[in-house]
Amino acid sequence: MSECKCSCNSAASCASNSAPGNVYACAGASNVGKISMDLAIALHQANRYSMSCAAGVGADICGFSDGAKQEGKMNLLIDGCPVGCLKQLFDKKGISNYDHIVLTEMGIHKEGNFSYDTGIIQNLLDQLSELGM
Repeated sequence: MSECKCSCNSAASCASNSAPGNVYACAGASNVGKISMDLAIALHQANRYSMSCAAGVGADICGFSDGAKQEGKMNLLIDGCPVGCLKQLFDKKGISNYDHIVLTEMGIHKEGNFSYDTGIIQNLLDQLSELGM
């Protein structure tokens, strides 16, 4: 059995905060992929969630996988479109402690570029507050 080697084990190498749950962003190559990343960063900076790495969860890197599975901790998955890559990833890994949002279901039209009105982030933060997230 190999030793667990966590690549993100210090505050100097990964952003961290004291938020009670983790947030994961879609990495899609579109405006909604960029918006999901920027929204996750905004939630992290507001100390509402601690941003974590979905690729680390997918690769079963212990620090990321263990953090996502932590009992009593609710994750927020931000998918850009109905394909729901993050939701599928977490479901396939057997991780069920999450809330899930899809940006296209929150009134954002998916486009094949990375441009968007930055006011969208505040609007989404407000919507998530209303949902208790």
